[in-house]
This record gives sequence, structure tokens and C-alpha cells, in this order.
Amino acid sequence: MEVSKTLILSKKEIQSFLNMEKTFEVVEKVFKAWGEKNLIMPAKVTLSLGEYLKQPLHTGWMNAMPAYIGFSDYAGIKWVGGFKDNYKRGLPYIMGSLILNNPESGEVLSFMDASCITELRTGAATGVAVKYLSKENEKVLGVIGAGVQGRRNLEAIKLVRDIKEVKVTDIRKEAAEKYAKEMGNKLSVRVKAVKTNEEVCKNADIIVTVTMADEPLVMKRWLKPGVLIISLGSYQELEEPIPLSSKKLIVDSWEQAMHRGELVKLVSMGKINQKNIYAELGEIVAHKKLGRENDTEIICVCLIGLGCHDIAVAGYVYEEAKRKNLGEYVEI
Repeated sequence: MEVSKTLILSKKEIQSFLNMEKTFEVVEKVFKAWGEKNLIMPAKVTLSLGEYLKQPLHTGWMNAMPAYIGFSDYAGIKWVGGFKDNYKRGLPYIMGSLILNNPESGEVLSFMDASCITELRTGAATGVAVKYLSKENEKVLGVIGAGVQGRRNLEAIKLVRDIKEVKVTDIRKEAAEKYAKEMGNKLSVRVKAVKTNEEVCKNADIIVTVTMADEPLVMKRWLKPGVLIISLGSYQELEEPIPLSSKKLIVDSWEQAMHRGELVKLVSMGKINQKNIYAELGEIVAHKKLGRENDTEIICVCLIGLGCHDIAVAGYVYEEAKRKNLGEYVEI
């Protein structure tokens, strides 16, 4: 039997048609399927590239993220990592590739760049969290981290909430100022670069932390009643009392949250276990559990990233690229 050829897709080709609106649609559908247990996704496996060695040569990491999506009948794996010094090389922090397979035969349908998909699906996941967990009249957004993800998160949130004011800060002042100018013009919203994390959090209805930090950036005393705070970093970004005392503590995947991201230190110290988790976000999207129940409860969401989002979006990308005659077919 003849093996089908593999479609190679570049970042530029994917960027030519993949947008936040479509990505949001796919990500929300996947969250529902995850909550209904209608897909298969083992927890991601992380390969440290030196951060835990006594004499590390590198500080980056790589994740292997496989999944099978039942509703679209695609399987695949994303191989993606974060590299802290990439900005010095003129490269994005996140670098990755994705393999899409035929789940019946195992044939490689497509090999594609994963950076664009990662950017958009990560922002979209935050947008879904905001849709189901924030108050509907939220006006003020605080963003800590003015990189690519800080931008995509704002784009996704604007799809579901009529944000009027955005406050942003970054360890690099020029990055925050550039973000304010670019995103203010792009989305026609007032964006202000501020000097401190406390300024970002003061009177904010929604707070998003999306950095490379491994220390508390947000203190509980800065939070007003009813705030929704979303942590997306690979390490700690919040003061411990925030996840420990929030009315609802929500994750995208508890199995993954135990090993990476905001809650790892608390898990290792025995301060948090599965009983402390109110829900996985998919359970709320699938209406298995309630989301926000009043305007005063503080809700903390810790998103590590789901490989099922990547594979589902990649399935859409593959189909759309074929329709548009994009990419190059090769025999592998």
C-alpha cells in the first residue's frame, strides 16, 4: 500500500490564515471535550536541558505533548521548549515543532512549525477562562509580562470582555512601553505601561501573569474582592496565600499542575493536593461544575498548557492548508 506524503508547513504559512478567533473556537471545544473525557491526553513530559545540573550548559527545557482528538480524529505530538536567552538571539522564547498523525495507520500527515499555534492556543485558553470565570462587566485588566504571550492573552480576553483599560509591566521597561503602544493601537483600547507589579494589580478586575519568573510577582494584599487572577508561567508567579486561600483554585490539568508551573512548590511542600483543586477548567466549560457564583469571590486559575489544544488546532491548520494549497508535500 502506498504511504501518503507528508505536508510540511512553515510558521509564515500558518500565520497567513490562523487567527485568534478560530483558535478560540477550537480551544473552547477541546476544553469541553476534556471535561467530558472525550479525548486522550497523557501528561506532558518535560526534558530539562540543564537547569537542574550542577554545572549547566543550558537553561532551557523541552516538553513532549501527545494527544488524540476524538471529535476530529487526529493524533499527534508537539515538541516545544522555552529558552530564556533567545531574545538576545533575536528569537522567540518558545520554539517548537508539531507532528500530526493519521490515528488509524500512524502515517505522518503533516510536520509543522508549532510556535504560532502555541502562541494563539495559550492566549485562547486564557480567554476561555475569562469567559467562564470573570464577571461580565470587567473593565480593567492587569498584565505582568509584555512578551508575545502578554499580547495574545489580551487579544483573546478582548474577544469575550469589553476591556476599557489595560495596565502592563515588564522587567524591561522598554518592552512594556512597546506593548502599550502596539496593543493600544491594534485593539483600540487604552493601554498604560506602569512601573510596578502593584500598580498593575491595583483595582484590576482581571490579572494575568505570563513571565519567566520563579518568585512571587503578585501579593494577596493587592487583590480586590472578585478579582480573577490567571497564572501562565512555568514556575511560581503568585504569593503562596493566593492559591491557598482563593475561593476557587482551578487548573487546566491537575496531573500536569503537580509537576510544573505555579503549584509545584506548594505540592512538594504538602500544602496543596487534588482536594484543594475546585475543578479543571474543562469541567466548567462542560458544565460539570459551576464557574463564578458571585461578584466577590477571588478565583485563581493556573494554566500549564494542554497538548490536546495543539493537536486540535493543528488538525484545523492541516485541513485549511490543504484547502488553500499551502505547504510542500514530501516523502519521509
